Amino acid sequence: MANNAQKLRDITTHTLNGTELHEHQRTAARKTFAAFDDSTRAVVLAAEMQAGKSGISLALSCEQRLSLSDEDITQRSKLRDTLFLLTMVDTALLEQAKNDLASAKNTVVSNFNRFDEDLEIEFKGHPPKLIIIDECHYGSNISAVRYNKIFDYLEEHDSCKIVFISATPFGALYAAEEAYDQAVEVEEEAIAAGDPKTAQEARDTANDIIKSSLIRRSFGTKLVFHRTSDEYYGVREMLKAGKVKPLSKEARNFMVASPEREAFIEHYNLADGPGWSLVRVPAGTAMDAKEFFLERGIPENNICIIGQTLSGVPEDEQTTIDRFKKEFTDAEMFGEKFVAITVAGCRAGINFGSMKNNLISTWDSTVASVAAVVQANIGRACGYHQNTDSIHFTNIDGTEAYAASLDHLENTTDEHAASDFDGLREFFDELCDEYNVQGLDVGLSVKRKKRKPIGDVNTYHAESYAVIPAKLFDDKPDFSSYTSEPLFLKAMEIIRSEFLRDHGPKPKGHRAMRGKQKNWIKAQWVNGDSYDNKEKARKSGTMKERALSFTRALDTSEQLYYNDVVMPGSGERSEDKAVTATIFSIYNMSRRQVDKKVMSEVDMTEICELLNAPEDTTLVVLYKRGKFDEAMTQKKIVANQGPDEDVKVNDESQFTGTPDLIY
Repeated sequence: MANNAQKLRDITTHTLNGTELHEHQRTAARKTFAAFDDSTRAVVLAAEMQAGKSGISLALSCEQRLSLSDEDITQRSKLRDTLFLLTMVDTALLEQAKNDLASAKNTVVSNFNRFDEDLEIEFKGHPPKLIIIDECHYGSNISAVRYNKIFDYLEEHDSCKIVFISATPFGALYAAEEAYDQAVEVEEEAIAAGDPKTAQEARDTANDIIKSSLIRRSFGTKLVFHRTSDEYYGVREMLKAGKVKPLSKEARNFMVASPEREAFIEHYNLADGPGWSLVRVPAGTAMDAKEFFLERGIPENNICIIGQTLSGVPEDEQTTIDRFKKEFTDAEMFGEKFVAITVAGCRAGINFGSMKNNLISTWDSTVASVAAVVQANIGRACGYHQNTDSIHFTNIDGTEAYAASLDHLENTTDEHAASDFDGLREFFDELCDEYNVQGLDVGLSVKRKKRKPIGDVNTYHAESYAVIPAKLFDDKPDFSSYTSEPLFLKAMEIIRSEFLRDHGPKPKGHRAMRGKQKNWIKAQWVNGDSYDNKEKARKSGTMKERALSFTRALDTSEQLYYNDVVMPGSGERSEDKAVTATIFSIYNMSRRQVDKKVMSEVDMTEICELLNAPEDTTLVVLYKRGKFDEAMTQKKIVANQGPDEDVKVNDESQFTGTPDLIY
C-alpha cells in the first residue's frame, strides 16, 4: 500500500510543482491550507483581479489530495475529494473552470444549481474534504441565503473544510454582519418597548442572517491575503503610473460629449498596430454608441456589441465573448483595431488572456460600489502581461479605495500565515466614507428592502468640550491649563501615544483607536482632504465647520446632541463613547489620490486661531458625553417602526439581460 500511495502522491506533486503553476500561487495555497486546524474550518482568500485564483484553486486541490492518509489516497472510490463551486450560473464560466482545473483529478467543478446533484453523483457516498467557492462576493445581500445550504452541509460533515475566494470579498463578509447588527438593535428596542412578538421576529431574523455570513462563528474563519509577484500589473500599478483617468459625474455617460471622451478617442486613434478598446455604456444605448464609433471612422466589422438579449439591440448585432475573441484574433493578423461595447461591463471571471497585451483603453461608468468598479473593465485589464500603456477612464474614487484596501491588507495581514479579521470592518467603513463610495459589495436587484432602522437610538446631549494642542515634541506636557476633566486628560495621553508610536510623529494614512483600553474614545483624524473640502462635507459641514459649530453651540448653551458629534459607524453607538476627539494634524494623511493629502501649516494656524488655541502641528478638540435624552430616544424608536421602503438596487457585474445601470 505504501508504494502505491507514494506513486499517487508523486503524480499530485508533479502537478503541484509543474509549470502550470507559479510559486506565488503555490505559496497562497500552502498558507491557506495550513490555516485549517481543529478551530478553523473556513478561510477567506483575498486575491487581486486576474492574479491567478484558478491556479491557487488547483494548488489547493493538490494540497488536499496530498493530505490524505495512505489508506484513503489508494482508494479509487475516494479519488474525488474537492468540490469547486462557481457562484455565477454561467455555462461559459463553468467550462472555463473545468479547463483550468482539468489536471486536478480529485476536483469536481460545479455551481449552486448543480450542487446537490453533483454531490450525489460525483462523490458516491464519500463527502468532499474541501469545498472552494469562487467569486464569493456574489454571495452578499439577498443571495447570501444560498450559502445556508453549503453551511448546513458543512455542519453535517465536520471533516469538510471551505475556502472562499474573491478579489473583493469584503462586501459579502460584512453585509450580513451589518444586517445582523441591525436585527439585534430592533430586537433590543422591541424588548425595551415591551413588544415580545417583534423581539422574537427580530431574533429569528438575526439568526437566519448570521447563518449565511461568510464569517460564520462556528467555523473559526481566518483571512489570507494573496501577495502577487513583482510581474503583476494591477490597479495599484495603474494608479501609480497615471493610467487611471477620472470620469466626472457629467462625463460618465459615454454618449455625452466631453473632453474625457475626446481624449479616449484620440488615444485609440494614435495607437499603432492591432489593438482593442472596451467601452461600457448605459443600458439601451449600445446601438447609439456603435453609431458614434461609425461616425468617427471605425469600420462596422470592427465594432462588436457583446451581450445577450440586450434591450434595443437586434439579435444579429449581438456578439458572444468567445465570438469576439475569435474576431479580434483574425483581425490582429492584419494589424486592425477593434472596439467592444458592453452595457453592464465584463462579468467577473472572464480572462482575456493574451488580448491584454493589445488593449488600448477602457471606459467604465460604474458608480455603485468598489466591487462593481474594479471587477468590471479595469479589473479585466489586470494580471500578468506586458502592456503598461493602456489607459482606463473610470470611477477613480472606487479604484483608489480598492488600492487602499490592498495596501491595508498587505500591511496588516501575516505574510506567512492566515490572519484574523480584527479591525477590518471598521477600516472598510472608514474607507467607503473617505473615498465617498457607496459600499464594497456588488448590488443586487431586489423589489423591496426592509427599512433600515436608526442604529444609534439611545440619544445623549454633549456636556462639555476642550481644545488642547497635542505638543507632540514635549516629553511630559502639562494639559491642566486647558482642562481639569480626567477623561479628557486620559484621552490626550492615548492620542499622543498613537502619534508617537513607531518613532513618530510622522504622516500616516490610517490610525485607529482599538483595544479595550481605547474603545471608549471616538477619534476623528482630520487630514488635508477632509479639513475644509466641501465635497467631503457631512450634512453638518466640513470637519472645520463642524468643530466651529459644535464649540459655538456649547459656548452659547445651545442644544447639541452628542450623537451628532460622534458620527457612529460599524455598529458603534454613542452610548459606548464617553469622549469624541476631532484631531487636526499635519501628520494625518489622506489615502485618496488628491492634491492635498495633509493639512498645511497655514491650515493649522487657521484652525488654532479660530478655536483660540496656541499654534501647534496637532490640535485636539474633545467632547464629553452628557445626559441621556429620553424624549429623543423614544422618537427614534417610533421612527424605526415605520413602514418598509420600496427600493431598487442594481447588479452591475454581468452582461445583460441585467437591470439598467445607475448613473
